[in-house]
Amino acid sequence: MKSTNELAELLPSLSVLIQVVEKGSFSSAGRETSLAPSSVSRMIDRLEKRLNVVLFTRSTRSVTPTEVGLEIYQQALTVLSATQTLFSRAESFSDTPQGILRITAPNTLGKILLTPFLPAFLRRYPEINVELSLTDQVTNLTQDVYDLALRVTESPPESMVARALMPVDYVLVCAADYDQVLPDFPAALIKHNIFFPDERQFRGAWRFWHNEIMETVTLVPRLMINNSDAMIDAILQGVGIALIPTFIANRYIAKGKLQRVLPEWQVENPLPRNIYAITLPNKLLPLKTRVFIDDFMQWIKEEVKG
Repeated sequence: MKSTNELAELLPSLSVLIQVVEKGSFSSAGRETSLAPSSVSRMIDRLEKRLNVVLFTRSTRSVTPTEVGLEIYQQALTVLSATQTLFSRAESFSDTPQGILRITAPNTLGKILLTPFLPAFLRRYPEINVELSLTDQVTNLTQDVYDLALRVTESPPESMVARALMPVDYVLVCAADYDQVLPDFPAALIKHNIFFPDERQFRGAWRFWHNEIMETVTLVPRLMINNSDAMIDAILQGVGIALIPTFIANRYIAKGKLQRVLPEWQVENPLPRNIYAITLPNKLLPLKTRVFIDDFMQWIKEEVKG
């Protein structure tokens, strides 16, 4: 039977083990855990000695988990998940929302939605500290230290709890000072520079609806961009019309920087997705996480959806 201190010392090593298995190298695991590759290597060495097993087969280019390494990896996932559940249960009994709330979200979504929401949230809950990580890489809540992830997806992970915040619809916009005559009908778009997201679903014909009238237009993009921030920068230069998510467009329209194009026509969404709040499947969410989700959903309803 190991002592409590020995078991506690294992947790950081198990967390590093998970990252090495997931990332495939000590250097990649080091970047995820803010450790030098040499420190990662030493922690794995100590873990192997403590468990008296070989966890990885090492080569000059990669590290590969052994059979027992994969078994320990699965057990490590269970241990860390149980640890997170323990903290969640303890925090759920508090009457006051408090503690560090760790959130991860895509760059543009965080900039457009979270940045304007968070100041009022922090004023409302002075005992909650927020650590926000904006990245377009998909994070794994089971292995990382986040309480909540915001994701734009068609199908949220089945192993997690997903709360739909809002659908992602699309709208045509241009700069407020766009110096060309705006089209009256979808077919007239072919006379303009058209920008749209670099997604295969947007290639080919677009369908536009006005009441019961449907028009189909095949548009050739002058510019395709896989980043919404870069797309906004391009639109604001006033040289084209772009298809962008409504929740992004509305913020710039409200500021008078963008204007709707063909406002009476509805663009058929070629890529139906939702914004979700993703949490671990714990029965009891920490109070800090619950109040964040509730307040954020209400703010979206009032400020974004209108």
